[in-house]
Amino acid sequence: MKANKVGASVKVPFSTTFKKSVICTAILCSIGVVHAEEVESSEKKTDQVEVIEVRGIRASSAANLAIKRLSNSTIEAITAEDIGKFPDKNIADSLQRVPGVVIERSGGEGATVSIRGLSSDFTFTQLNGNFIASSPGSPSRSFSYSLLPSTMIEMVEVYKSSEARLDEGGIGGSVLLHTRKPLNMEKNSGVLNVESTYADVTDKHEPQFSGIYSWKNDAEDIGLLVGYTRQDRTNRAQNARINIINQNFLYQERKNNQVVEGGAEGYAAQSMVQEVLEEDREREGIQVTAQWQMNEKWLLGFNYFGFKLGQDSVLHQLEYPEWHNKDSYWTNVRVDADAQWVTGIDYSNGAGGAEQLFDVPRINGEYVREESTSDTFDFSVEYEGDDYTAKFIFGRTEAEGGPSQKYRAAYYPKEASTFYGYDLTGQQLTTYMDPEMFNNLQAGIGGDPDVGATDSSFVTGTQEEDYAQLDVEYTLDYKMIETLHFGVKYRQGKIHRDTRNTFYLDKDFDVAAAEAGNGITLDDDYSRNGGIPLIVDVLADKPLENLSDVINTNLFPAVDWHKYEEILNSNFQRYTRKEPNFIYEVEEDILSAYIQADYKYNDLRGNFGLRFVETETTSSATDKVVYRLDYKDADGNEISQDQGRPEEFILNDKVNKQTHVLPSFNIVWDINDSWVMRGAAAKVISRPAYQDLGDFQTLTYTSSEYSADRSLETAFDPIYDAEGWVGSGGNSSLKPLESTQFDLSLEYYYGEGSGASIAVFKKDVDNFVVPLILDVTRSVPVREFIIETAGNQTVSAGGENFLVRNYRTNANGTNAESTGIEVSWQHFFENGFGFYANYTYNDTNQANVELDGNKVGESPLIGSSDYQMNFSAFYEDDLFSVRASYNRKGPSVGAYVSSWETNFYNDTYDQIDVNASYNFSENLVFSASVVNLTESETYRHLGNDTKNRFIANGYGGRRFYAGATYRF
Repeated sequence: MKANKVGASVKVPFSTTFKKSVICTAILCSIGVVHAEEVESSEKKTDQVEVIEVRGIRASSAANLAIKRLSNSTIEAITAEDIGKFPDKNIADSLQRVPGVVIERSGGEGATVSIRGLSSDFTFTQLNGNFIASSPGSPSRSFSYSLLPSTMIEMVEVYKSSEARLDEGGIGGSVLLHTRKPLNMEKNSGVLNVESTYADVTDKHEPQFSGIYSWKNDAEDIGLLVGYTRQDRTNRAQNARINIINQNFLYQERKNNQVVEGGAEGYAAQSMVQEVLEEDREREGIQVTAQWQMNEKWLLGFNYFGFKLGQDSVLHQLEYPEWHNKDSYWTNVRVDADAQWVTGIDYSNGAGGAEQLFDVPRINGEYVREESTSDTFDFSVEYEGDDYTAKFIFGRTEAEGGPSQKYRAAYYPKEASTFYGYDLTGQQLTTYMDPEMFNNLQAGIGGDPDVGATDSSFVTGTQEEDYAQLDVEYTLDYKMIETLHFGVKYRQGKIHRDTRNTFYLDKDFDVAAAEAGNGITLDDDYSRNGGIPLIVDVLADKPLENLSDVINTNLFPAVDWHKYEEILNSNFQRYTRKEPNFIYEVEEDILSAYIQADYKYNDLRGNFGLRFVETETTSSATDKVVYRLDYKDADGNEISQDQGRPEEFILNDKVNKQTHVLPSFNIVWDINDSWVMRGAAAKVISRPAYQDLGDFQTLTYTSSEYSADRSLETAFDPIYDAEGWVGSGGNSSLKPLESTQFDLSLEYYYGEGSGASIAVFKKDVDNFVVPLILDVTRSVPVREFIIETAGNQTVSAGGENFLVRNYRTNANGTNAESTGIEVSWQHFFENGFGFYANYTYNDTNQANVELDGNKVGESPLIGSSDYQMNFSAFYEDDLFSVRASYNRKGPSVGAYVSSWETNFYNDTYDQIDVNASYNFSENLVFSASVVNLTESETYRHLGNDTKNRFIANGYGGRRFYAGATYRF
């Protein structure tokens, strides 16, 4: 197979794909170069293979249309050349131009993929037919697209309709990634890419490299491919958000510290945050693939993928709690009457007549050093008989990740500030404070530490899956049935999530003696023993700069968290404790089997089949119960945790076993050489997120004595600190999401690589997962305590079915519908210009949300969006190509907020990317690109009746790339 200056090659089996000579001729004419390889032995079946060489944007798009045109299902495909075109830094970037696909970005790169307006959680992604584990602390079912550079991938298939032979898991759709194979590539061929990137939010130029090399012997029966990627990247995400919102207190409009007679009333945010997250990432990846064609019948294969992500991050925050929401601080309160929303408050330390000290804005921050790794290997054996082929594959994927070091701290302004305020109009959070605050802090005025917000707790996790599968394809000539597929697969997966605490202890602290005694607790930490550095010693040299409009403030004082780290390391010894109780585990044993028939009758073709799945899920978690009995003694001193806030842990195990029978049916009508009509029906499932299933439950009881003490504190929380119970936790009773779905489409193919299509689809979804905050009942054993610090008062807590306020959990929704239409069109002009365009509209209903069998509210499908569209225009000739891509995603549904009886909504988001390349020679291509040319920002609000209830907005930056790609 011959490499070309801008192309890559894709093999398509002639005997299974080009069924009709007319279609074959049309596709070959559109794509260009064809080469047939024949096996000389007349005793064996001819192994005839079509090798399609794609060249540039036009030819790769023609190849994509060819795959779609000839498939028996509703799929989209992108081939190697389209994948490799800048600015596609990973596969998610490449998928953004596929009809019905929208991506979410992190740090300027594609991170998740959504199909047909549904949440990315409903997209099931596999690499070479199997799951890839990735564990950035908290294990997830989601595939991390940022792991894979585009150079490692040969082809991607996006299945919008299901087949029995496909693994279950994608209600929205399935994305199958196929890596390059050495026997499919030219001997001693490969790709090298070197480039530099720059982002406006970091002002840094950083390198990245990726490359692959493929070798095979002269007999072309042994091949080896090696791929490597390395990337150094600094990200600087900027966000403003409301951290806590409910309907606890209704505030009335106020001017000049006086209530406005008959003024509007509204609810105010409990906590707001402006934050800048700075991340230094080092990412490495390696691929090793080997193949051995032992003879005409046997092919052995081996794959290894290893990825490592090292990350140091610093988080700067300004937090605005409602601690000073009282008339002794207020001068003005502004209210949007229609939205019942407080849009701004001005605070002054002399508003009530006497000067008072400010605890707002609190200066928060944290430093994290972490590393995540992912390793996957598999072995395969393929056998080709006279009328059947069989493939056996087994492998293992495992990942671990999380911080090795983390600390966080907070400081109050106190005397450093005399006023502050905020405003939520204009769909942004605007804040202002005393401009002398930073100078005062620098001079040692104010800046008291918040001891209660200083700790070093973090989460780590592991994830693993062993799998084995056998697939058989049997070719037969029995009336309409052409091919019979059947197989079996077994997967055993397990995740583990734990919590760890790092304590910085006095250098003379006897660790061994403490471990032999009652152990080391937070009471031994530097933060509880007067060791928190003075803010004057750790304050940054100047306020944060290079801020976008998202961080709309006149001043951003910040701590230099590296200075903070130096002080800790110089003055204390570090001790990390793995908590035996703050853990959860989920283990899944999945057995599946399928049978599928491919059929053809005159101009009709397609497939039908049945998939059987049995899933046994075992979840275990250590539920934590905290009894907050007393906060301060009679002298006003804070009581130790062991005495005032005892804890106990209850281990809960639960086993669920479920069986699903999943039928599927696909039909294609080749009306003529240009027109194709498709229909599909299937039942599919997706499994709930691990954290939603297994997360441990935390229940906290607050006594009247403790609540009374806390009410005198500035940081008193009227919900969390009130007498009674609050809590949060996972829901091990969550059921797998089930969807019965239908597709109908009409496709028109004309010209070279040009075509259009229209499709309608409907999905009836049960058991979708909705995050909730609501009041529930719970039961724990009754406990009685004698509070010695409160006159030996007796407190009884627990029992059957007591009320828990503001419980954070997840529940299943029922009877949800997603109905929509999808249109796409791509056209190529003879002068080198062309375009892609697609639009998807998705309508979802208000579905019931149930917890413990009771309806608790209504919500649309979480993560669903009203519409999405992509438009790309390009020009290409033998030397030069340029492409501009416009992506737009309509409003999408966020979590359900029970107190408001509505959801969060992400507003419409659009973005433009531009890339260009120049073919310096047959092998060398120079490229440049801009991602997020429009400097687009995200915006979230509460409810779909108005956009004026600000919840969050964010900006990840505009990023520039320049580099060179050498193909050999």
